[in-house]
Amino acid sequence: MQINPLSGESEPAPLWRLSFRAGFLFAGAYAVLAMARWLQWTLFPGHWHADLPPHWWHAHEMVFGFAMAVVAGFLLTAVANWTGIPGTRGGRLQLLFGLWLLARGVLWLAPVWIWLAWAAEMLFMLLLLTELTRRVWTRRQWRNLLFVPILLALAALDTASYLSVDDPVTSTRLHYGTLWMVTALVVIVGGRVIPLFTSNRLSLGIPPAPGWLDSLAIGSVVLVGVIITLGPMHRSDPWLQWLYLAGSLIHCYRLWRWQGWKTGGVPLLWSMHLSYLCIPLALAGLAWTTGDPVAEKNLLHLLAVGAIGGMILTMMSRVCLGHTGRALETPGYMAWAFAAIFVAGAMRALLPLFAVELSPWAWRLSAMLWIFAFGCFLYRYLPILVSPRADGKPG
Repeated sequence: MQINPLSGESEPAPLWRLSFRAGFLFAGAYAVLAMARWLQWTLFPGHWHADLPPHWWHAHEMVFGFAMAVVAGFLLTAVANWTGIPGTRGGRLQLLFGLWLLARGVLWLAPVWIWLAWAAEMLFMLLLLTELTRRVWTRRQWRNLLFVPILLALAALDTASYLSVDDPVTSTRLHYGTLWMVTALVVIVGGRVIPLFTSNRLSLGIPPAPGWLDSLAIGSVVLVGVIITLGPMHRSDPWLQWLYLAGSLIHCYRLWRWQGWKTGGVPLLWSMHLSYLCIPLALAGLAWTTGDPVAEKNLLHLLAVGAIGGMILTMMSRVCLGHTGRALETPGYMAWAFAAIFVAGAMRALLPLFAVELSPWAWRLSAMLWIFAFGCFLYRYLPILVSPRADGKPG
C-alpha cells in the first residue's frame, strides 16, 4: 500500500488503481485460456468434461466472459475521464471482478451450480451499471447514457442464454443477437476514438461526423441484433438482405471519412481501421448469403474475431500505454499480433465458405492465431498492468 502524494490517501496495489488494469489483465488471460480449451475440444471432442454443451459454453464465455471484462475495464476508465469523477478502484473494483471470476470459475469447474454463475454475472452487471450511471448522471452527460440501454440489453440476453442452455436453436439465436449488441459498442467507441486518434497522430484534421451518420451506423447494427434475437432463425426476406447491404454501405462511408489508408506505418492505428472494416465486410457477406445458416455462422466470426477481437486487442494495447504514462509505441511483435487477429477472423469466416471440408482446420488455425495474438499482449502488457505508472502519477 502506497500513499497518494496529492490526496494523502493510501493507494491500493497498482492492479486495483484503475479499472482497465484488472479488466484487461483478466480479459487477456481468459482470451488465451478459454480459446485453448475450445481448441482442445476441436482436436479431442470426446474430452469435454463440463456438464454444459461445448458450443453454448464457447459462445457464452467469449462474449459474457472475455468481452464483458474488457467492456467493464474500458467503460469505467473512460467514464472517469469524461466526467472528471475518480474511477472505480480498490475494494469496489475487487468486488466487481471478484464476481466476474466467480462466474468463470463456476462455469469452468462446477457447472452444476450454473445458477450461481448467473447470479454472479447479474451482480457484476448491476455494479457496472451503477458505477457508470452514477457518474454520467452527476455530470448530466446524457450523451454517454447511450451505453446504459445496451448494457441492460446484454444483461437480458445473458439471462435468456442461461435459460436456454439446453435449447441449441434458441441459445444460438440469442448469442447471435448478443454479438450484434457488442458490435454496437464497437461502433460507438470506434466512432469516437478512431477518427480522433488518427487525426491527432497524423495531423489530418478529420471533420466531425454528421449526427445522422453516427445514428445510422449505430442503429443499423442494433436493428440487425433485435431482428436476429426476436425473429425466426436464418430468415431469407429480401428486405433483410437490403438492410445488410445498406448497413455495409453506411459503415464503408463512415470508415472512408477516417482516411485509414494513411495509417500504414502506425500499427496502433491501422489495426483499429482494419477491425472496423470487418463490420461492413461481414454485413456485405450476409447480404450475399442471406438465408444460408452455415454462411451466417461463419461470417459472424468476422465480427467476433476480426471486429470485436481486433478492436479489443488494439484498444487494450493503446490504453495500457496511454494511461500508465508511457509512449504510444508498440514493439514489432505486437504488429504481428494485430495482423494475426485479422488473419484468424478471415480464415474462420471465409475458408469454410469456399472449402467446407477444411472447416475443422479453419477452427483450429484461427484459434491458434488468436492464442498467439493475446499471448503477445500478455507478454508485453502484464508487467505494465501490475506496475505503477512510469511517470509517477496516480492511477
